[in-house]
Amino acid sequence: MTFGNPIFLWGLLAVPLPILLHLFFKRRKARIAFSTLQFFQQNRRYLAHRRRLRELLLLLIRTLALLFLVLALARMMLQRMPYAFAARSDVVVILDDTLSMDRKLASGESAYQLGVRKAREILNTLSDGDAAALVFVSGRRGIDLTRRRPIVQQLLDESHVTAAAGSFSAALKQAAAFFDAGANPNREIFVISDFQSNQAPSKALDLDSVQDVRIYFLPISGGEDNLSVERISLSSRPLMAGRPMKIPFTICNHGRNDREAQASLWINEEKLNSINLKIPSDDAVDGCFEMVPAKAGFISGEIRIEDRNLAMDNSRRFALNVSDNIHVLLLESDVLSRVRPYHFLKLALDPDNGGAVNGILTEPGFVQELSLRQIEKYHVVVLSNPLPIGTEAAAVLTRYMQNGGTVMVFAGIKTGTETLAAFADERISRIFGPRIDSDFNGLTFKASLELLNELLQMDLFSGRRFYTLKLSPSAEVLAESRGKPVLAAEKVGSGIFIACAFSSRRDMSNWPELKSYPIAMINLFTFAAHDPQRNIGVECGRLLRLRRQNKDDKELQVGHSNGRSFTLPVKGEEAVFVETWQPGFVTAERASPRITALNPPAEESDLTSLGQLRLASIVKGKVNMLKTGAALEPQLHNTRRGSDLTGLFLFL
Repeated sequence: MTFGNPIFLWGLLAVPLPILLHLFFKRRKARIAFSTLQFFQQNRRYLAHRRRLRELLLLLIRTLALLFLVLALARMMLQRMPYAFAARSDVVVILDDTLSMDRKLASGESAYQLGVRKAREILNTLSDGDAAALVFVSGRRGIDLTRRRPIVQQLLDESHVTAAAGSFSAALKQAAAFFDAGANPNREIFVISDFQSNQAPSKALDLDSVQDVRIYFLPISGGEDNLSVERISLSSRPLMAGRPMKIPFTICNHGRNDREAQASLWINEEKLNSINLKIPSDDAVDGCFEMVPAKAGFISGEIRIEDRNLAMDNSRRFALNVSDNIHVLLLESDVLSRVRPYHFLKLALDPDNGGAVNGILTEPGFVQELSLRQIEKYHVVVLSNPLPIGTEAAAVLTRYMQNGGTVMVFAGIKTGTETLAAFADERISRIFGPRIDSDFNGLTFKASLELLNELLQMDLFSGRRFYTLKLSPSAEVLAESRGKPVLAAEKVGSGIFIACAFSSRRDMSNWPELKSYPIAMINLFTFAAHDPQRNIGVECGRLLRLRRQNKDDKELQVGHSNGRSFTLPVKGEEAVFVETWQPGFVTAERASPRITALNPPAEESDLTSLGQLRLASIVKGKVNMLKTGAALEPQLHNTRRGSDLTGLFLFL
């Protein structure tokens, strides 16, 4: 409860005046002596009671009339939360800058442009001494509470809509946290958004920890029709120059009407192909392009469509590393050994000594020289009968697998429980159990290699000893002999770890001498090969972590396809790139990944907004709804002063 003209409250001193006058002029009884009462006529007693009641009611009416007159002149107003007109205010503007705010309105401007205009109007209602803060829903850095409103205005003018998603809960919590440092009695939060359905919190947010906060919602409504390139489903297998590759994609229609669209494939800013598609309402259609890379190297591509509503989701980008062959690194751990552990494996995969006649190129290496920069260009890293792996080498191999590479280990005479003990992942460190000396024969391929059973006769396979494999529930058995797993794969990050229960030499089985061995190994390594340099991209608004390739680099030079360049400091082994707000490509010549595609989140393309009931359930308690189609200053004035009871009191 507040008063617009509190000076008139002095009039309350006149309210008791009728009571005082009544008491002053009250009739008093007088005693008169008479000799006899026989000449008086007796009157009924109740007439005096009626007169007394009438006088009391008249007194009440006179008193209330004065009271109502004073309250009417003082402009009494009811408010749920107090707002002191003469006091200073702390105001936090939450502006939705996510992709959906790029939707076009009937006026021709975007929802974000309207939101910026309304934010300016809010700032213009503030007085000297008031403080303002700006919070972006995407999580992009805004500005803390400050009395220097021109700085907030400048940030608004320089801001732009992003291609990221956001969180109302995080933005409201950040806004509430600003009030802990604020000292002004009036506290207000303004949320300017299209209130997209996918950003609504699962339950109402409780801001009771912040006292007397007035919350205003400014909903911006616009069209909900939209076409978007929702996904590109690229294989993680290595891409070879001169060999056809497929680029499957999905286009989604988020509107209520059937649409037609032309999808185009662009590679390195050159249009290669296009197809026409018809997309039913509220449905998706799959398509596929096919291309043959002319040469090895990094390529950047995108699928494009034409749609006027959201321009930033009309294209989905991808980055690929095209190789000449599958590159395999054959690592040796015993430098002094004269045994050639990869003799038969090299003959099976790359018999022409670097000629890559099977599409597989092998190169030798040593564990002692292992580095992440060295092995990132290989699709598969192989260890055969290794000595115990050190902690540093285990960390490098783990990081390599997490980034998409494959590590394959063949057991041997020197294999033991300590061979892989340095790996932090227990699925790897404990995978080799005790060695069993026993004759066994026959081999059956499973899962992804099952088709080999129709091509190869493995009855001639015989073994003399093998290691038991201690597999986790997530392991995939690739081959078994008489029900015992002898070849298995574990998923590690984006890559694979493959363990073989016997060696790649003839000391544990006769397989390297069989004709089936080269065919089986070529298929096994083709299955195992994942491209560690392939990058499926990062969603706009997410952090991009770049690993340095040169240990002497203290900073990385990064470029965005929009023309901007950045210098990032290296902490540990990586630098973090946070400016991922706009779609495009990020390149870093001396880092991995070398090129990264930035794409908007697919859910942001659905422009369905919250209804009034769900809108009111975002925050617990009362929310003041403002109309974005009208001027804000009179709306705020009426909302801040509350319900004016002047007319009611004048009527009374």
